Amino acid sequence: MPEEIDSNTSGKKRRVIHWNPDAGADPGQRRWTWRRVVLWTVGGFFGLLFAAGIVIRVIKRVVGPDVFGGHTQVANVDAAANDPSAAFVTQSKAEFTYENVRKSLVELRKVPTEHPVQREKLVLIEKAFIAGEPLLTNHDYPRAYSHFTALSQEIDEFTRSVKAKQDAQQTYNAILVKIKDLEAARTIAPEALEAAMVDAGAGYKFMTEGSFIPAKQTLDRGMEELKKAEAALTRHVEENLLKGQDALNKGEKEMAVAAFKAALEKAPSNEVALLGMKRAENIDRVHALLLQGEGLEKQQQYAPAAEAYAKAFALDAFSASAQQGQARAARLDKETRFDGAYSAAQAAFKNKEWEKAIAEGQNALKIYPQKTEVSALVKSAKENAHTDAVQKALAKAFAYENQYEWDNARKTYQETLDLEPEHAEAKEGYIRTGTMIRALLEYKQHLEMAEERTHKAEFQAAISEFNKAMAVKPAYLVNSDKVQQMHELLMAQSHPVDVTFQSDGKTYVQISNFRMLGQFNTQTVKIMPGDYEIIGRRKGYQDVMMLVQVRYGAPVPTIAVACRLTRD
Repeated sequence: MPEEIDSNTSGKKRRVIHWNPDAGADPGQRRWTWRRVVLWTVGGFFGLLFAAGIVIRVIKRVVGPDVFGGHTQVANVDAAANDPSAAFVTQSKAEFTYENVRKSLVELRKVPTEHPVQREKLVLIEKAFIAGEPLLTNHDYPRAYSHFTALSQEIDEFTRSVKAKQDAQQTYNAILVKIKDLEAARTIAPEALEAAMVDAGAGYKFMTEGSFIPAKQTLDRGMEELKKAEAALTRHVEENLLKGQDALNKGEKEMAVAAFKAALEKAPSNEVALLGMKRAENIDRVHALLLQGEGLEKQQQYAPAAEAYAKAFALDAFSASAQQGQARAARLDKETRFDGAYSAAQAAFKNKEWEKAIAEGQNALKIYPQKTEVSALVKSAKENAHTDAVQKALAKAFAYENQYEWDNARKTYQETLDLEPEHAEAKEGYIRTGTMIRALLEYKQHLEMAEERTHKAEFQAAISEFNKAMAVKPAYLVNSDKVQQMHELLMAQSHPVDVTFQSDGKTYVQISNFRMLGQFNTQTVKIMPGDYEIIGRRKGYQDVMMLVQVRYGAPVPTIAVACRLTRD
C-alpha cells in the first residue's frame, strides 16, 4: 500500500489505504473495455449459479433433502448475498450471531416439547442450525450472518409458542374451574358464560392442532368473558347486601331477610349475608331501642339514652349505630355531669363557700380526673378553707378567752394548732390559757383546803391555805359571798386569846401539837383560836384528856387539869 508524506506535518507520516487493490498499477493494465465487462458479467453469473448448485447439493446430502422445506423458512441466502450491506459483515459479527443461536438452541433443548408439532418444529430448527455451520467454515460470513439471524427469529418464535402452550393449558384449566364456580351466575350473565364456553372449546381445538399462540389468545378472551360474569355475580350479591344493610338500618326485618337470602342464593358462604341474616332476627327490637335512645338524647337525658343504646347493642353486637350511640350518650352524660359539678364549684368558690366548692370540684374530678383547671380550683378552695378555718378557730379561741372560758379557749387553740402547728398566736394562747387553768385549779384547791380546815377549826392552817388561794387568784376573779364570809371568819380568828389553866402543881400539862405547859398551879397562855386537846399526866395516876375550843370574841373559862388516882 502506498504511503504519502504530509508536507505540513514534519516528521509524521500518514498512511492512506486504498479500497482498490489495483491502485498504483499501470493505467493501461487497469483499464476496462466493454468486452471485458460483458465477459466477466456473464462468467460471474454462471459461476455463481454453479457454486450455489454445488452448495445446495452438499447441504442436502449432509443435512437431508428437506432442509429447505417444511414450516421452517430460513432466510434467503441468495437475497443476503445481493444485499449491498452484506459485503461489510465481518467474521466476528457472523460468529457472534452464531454463538447466540447456539446458546439459545442449548436452552431450547431443555424445554419440554410434548406436542408432535413442537417436536417437528424443533427438529427443523436443529437441521437449519447444522445447515448454517458450513457457511462459517467456508468463510461466507455475510450469508452465515443472514442465515443465523433468521434462525434466531425462528427460535424466538418457537420459544413463544412453547410458553404460549403452557399458558394456554393453565388458562384452559382455570376456565373449566371458573365456569363450574360461576354456574350460579348463569341466570345473571348467560351471554358471558356461553361466550366463555365457546372460546374454551375453540382454544382447546387450537391446542390440539398445535397453534398455541392463537389458543392462548382465544382462551384469554374466554377468561375475560368469565370476568364479566363474575363481576355481574359480585355486583348482584353486593346490591342485595346493600339492600339488606339499608333494611337493617331502617328496622325492616322482612326486607332485610329477603335481600340477604337473595345474596346467599348466589353466594352461600358469604359472611356478610350470613351475619345480616342473624342480625335481622332482632332488628325490629334493636331499631325500637335506637329510636328510644335518640328521643332521650334529644331531651338531653343522656344516661337513660346510653342505657337504651346499650340494650340495642346487647341484641346486635354489630350495630354501629347502637355502639356509637352508647358511646356518644355516655360521653354527653359525663360532660353534662362534669359541667354541672364544675359550674357549681365555680359559683361556690365565688361565694367563698369553700366546702361546697371542694365537694363539687371533687365530683367533677371523679368524672374527668385529668382536668387541671378543676384540680387548681379544688386546691385553691382547700387553701382558702384552711385559712378561714384557722382564722375562725383563732377568733373563737379569743372569744372564749375574753369570756374567761379557759377550757373552751384552750381546746379551740389546740384546734387551731391542729390546723396549723406553727401558728404563733395559737401557741401563745394555748400556753396562756393553760397557765390560767392551772392557776384556777390551784386557787380552787387552796380554797377547798381552807374551807375544810375552817370546818375543823384549824384556823391557822385555813388562813394559810386561804392566803395561798388569794396569791394565785386571777385578777379578774371576784370572791363569792361564801369565800368572803370565810375570809371574814378567818380574819376574826387570827388574833390570840388568853386562856387560864389551873393544876395541882404535880400534874404535867400539855397542849397537843402546840405546847408543853409542865407542872403549875395557875398559868395563863396566849393561844390562837382553834380546837385543842389538853392532856394531863402524873405517875401512878390516871391520865386526863379534854377538848378545849378557843374562839376569838368568846371568853374561855379557866381550865382545871389534875390527875386522879388509878384504881385497880
